[in-house]
Amino acid sequence: MRISRRQFSKESGLAMLALGLLPLHLMAETHTVKKGDSLSRIARRYDTTTKALKNANRLSGDLIRVGQRLKIPDTSYTDSTQSPSPTVYTVKKGDTLGRIALIQGCTVTELKRANNLSNDLIRVGQQLKVPTNHSTNTDFLKKVRAETSRIHVRRENWQRIVVHHSAIKYGNATVYDKTHRQRGMQNGLAYHFLIGNGIDSGDGEIEIGPRWTKQLLGGHVKSYQINLTAIGICLIGNFEESHPTRRQLAAFTQLMDWLRGEILPNAKQFAGHRELRGEQTICPGKNFPLEAMHRRYG
Repeated sequence: MRISRRQFSKESGLAMLALGLLPLHLMAETHTVKKGDSLSRIARRYDTTTKALKNANRLSGDLIRVGQRLKIPDTSYTDSTQSPSPTVYTVKKGDTLGRIALIQGCTVTELKRANNLSNDLIRVGQQLKVPTNHSTNTDFLKKVRAETSRIHVRRENWQRIVVHHSAIKYGNATVYDKTHRQRGMQNGLAYHFLIGNGIDSGDGEIEIGPRWTKQLLGGHVKSYQINLTAIGICLIGNFEESHPTRRQLAAFTQLMDWLRGEILPNAKQFAGHRELRGEQTICPGKNFPLEAMHRRYG
């Protein structure tokens, strides 16, 4: 059986490390900065984050220079049995335990238990421990980061992100793409991203549409002008009748944090479909925590 040079080097390094012959930092992969590189682009290429790159290379800012050699952090050596640090949430004006639980992907009961609360009373400025669970610990972005590393993102173009629900509980990217083409949409699937509910795609699975991979205008709202500059994210489900799942909300917030924090610096506007002028709709439904998301994303 043939193995790649990278695989051979890594396996050899592991053997030497086990014998105490090779320090861990010497096993780190490196990248030589080229013209046009940025920390975020390098992070996407190696399936890591800009924060991890900065930490690995002791960088205080985003400035890098052509020819500079950067260590690429290898997360495969981290201790998966180590418990993550608990998230702390600071209560803001208008918050309730219910809203905080929705946006953090847990339940009110779990919040109360984690903070030894005997009732629902909370105060502005209070710090609450947010219990971790399998949903919020899952990395929903691995496939999205890999796909995005292969395309040229039109960063300067995207100014807004709009959230939708599908209004039905069935379907996935393939099904909706076919339906939208039958409706006359030349570019198919109207949204840039779909987040599954566990029926026809995985619960919390982020599916990438051709409008993202090809960096095309959306087809998710009536306004042509808004479609030109707005990314559409759709969660599968009818949120007039039911609630999004924990994993859907966890995937949505991971996607939003990543897009706004690392990929689309100009996408400072966030809206639910129904909030856009001229859009006569109830989308994304009364049970989507839109107000809580506005508190997080403006």
